[in-house]
Amino acid sequence: MLDKGFTVPDLALPPLPQPVSWLPLPDGWYWLAAGLALVAGVWGLLRVGRWRRNRWRREASALARNLHNADEWLVVVRRILLVHHPRAEVSRLQGVEEVLAQVPLDADLVTALAEKYCQPDNRLPEPVNARIRGQIAQWLEEIPDV
Repeated sequence: MLDKGFTVPDLALPPLPQPVSWLPLPDGWYWLAAGLALVAGVWGLLRVGRWRRNRWRREASALARNLHNADEWLVVVRRILLVHHPRAEVSRLQGVEEVLAQVPLDADLVTALAEKYCQPDNRLPEPVNARIRGQIAQWLEEIPDV
């Protein structure tokens, strides 16, 4: 049989098919990429919206770092209350105790703020300011989003 010109195929290295191309991709991959881009875009918009809605919280925290007297603390507390309560409801709060009843402050801090409010010497000692600052910061974190 080999005498007549037939050859034996090379069995050690068989011919391989052509490699499969990565492009063009099947349509399913395009749909998956579009869906993921849409989900990422919606998630990004929600995060930006939450960040913008919490601007008041960041501003109140920054403002609270520099306060040293009772009058300034009451102004900040009223501004924070105005974010979550109607203006008519906040304006009905007449006394310092009524305003501070809305805030989870220790009783001795409420007393110190009430005694120094609208006084010529309304500056609070630094340890009292530090405690108020810490409790206001905790309250700001606990307040629900607007």
